[in-house]
Order: sequence, then structure tokens, then C-alpha cells
Amino acid sequence: MMNLYRFPATAAFGRSLPKARIYEHASPGAKVKQAFVRDVEKITWSYKLSPDTINLPAGEGVEEMQVFSIYLRSEVCSHEILLTIDKAIPSPILFILAWNGKSRYAAAYKRTGGTGNGGPVLSRYFETGWISDEDEKIELPIVLNLGILYQTVLKSIIPLAPRKGEGMEELILRAETLRTREREAERLETAMNRERQFNRRVEMNQTLNGMKREIETLKQ
Repeated sequence: MMNLYRFPATAAFGRSLPKARIYEHASPGAKVKQAFVRDVEKITWSYKLSPDTINLPAGEGVEEMQVFSIYLRSEVCSHEILLTIDKAIPSPILFILAWNGKSRYAAAYKRTGGTGNGGPVLSRYFETGWISDEDEKIELPIVLNLGILYQTVLKSIIPLAPRKGEGMEELILRAETLRTREREAERLETAMNRERQFNRRVEMNQTLNGMKREIETLKQ
């Protein structure tokens, strides 16, 4: 489990972000608005990491990086909420999900200008486990520019160690493939346990073993 970061005081922004303002920019549907009401107590735009606030130049296509604190009503936060905010803010965002004296980080890998309308392209969301707010905090990584800072922070959230020479997009693809295969294996194992025909169970078990081998390979 990682520690929480100690963000520079010069980057503190500390502005409340009303849900209505997010709705104006992202136009979520009724179901997502219900998730905001159900899951979110309040949202704070906590830090703005930019060349002016942390004396780190832009780079790798990243001009700024934002840190949003989402104070939750329970341990649950729908990823649709994070996606809605990400769509409303063009720059990369690190989310701090806060609840009951604990916090966890969540983020998706955001690339700009990759869609037909010029909007951001987002990977699935990655999260850390819950971390006590009282634990000792660590400094941000020492890097050359904001783009590398963003990638380094995101890599600390992704539950996979980068392979030698593996780029950010390759790591994201491997992590997403791993999660897909894990879910497929879970569904197959559930179906196998319900199957009554012996021959069919044997076939399903063989397939499951092959999927497990692929999963272990993806983890390495």
C-alpha cells in the first residue's frame, strides 16, 4: 500500500466545486446525477500543479495536473462520477476519494484530442486501497516535467509493475487486458461451478486453466 502525497503549499487551490457547475460542462444524464447525490458529500478542487505553482515545466503533452478531493457519503464512489468530472476538465486529474478518516487515489490515463470531437480519451479507472489520513505523507516524485510527474503518479496507482522498456500506453493496455481477463475467468469459474455435465465441466476447467496462465503472464 502506498502513502498519500504531500502536495506543495504553493499548489493549493482549495476551491469548492459545485455539482451544478460540473453538470453545465459535462451534461450527465439523470442516472449519473443520482449517483452524485447518493455518493458525494462535496467536491474540492484541492491543488493545481502547473509551471507557475510547482516550478516544473510542461511536457509530454501535459500543461497542468489537477487534484480533486471528493468527500464521500460511504466507501462507494461510482466511476461514472469520476468520468463526468474528467469530461468537464481538459487536463489530467488525480482524484482523492475521502471517507471516514481515510483516503484513496483514483485516476484514469487521460490523453487529449484523440476523439473525433477533440475530447479526451480515457482509460478505465485505477484505484489504490484505503490509506489512513494520519499516516506519514511522502513528497511528490522528483521528475523533469509535468507529463512525467503525471505518468509517475499514475504508475504508482496501477497495480502492475512496468516491464523494462514498457511505455505508458503499453502498461495501460496490459492493465486493462488483465482486468478483462480476470473478469472473464471469474464468470467462467462461476458458470463451471454451476455446470452439471461432467464433460462440459472438464472443457470449461481446461479453458479456465489457460486463462489463469495468461493472467499470470500479464502480471509479470
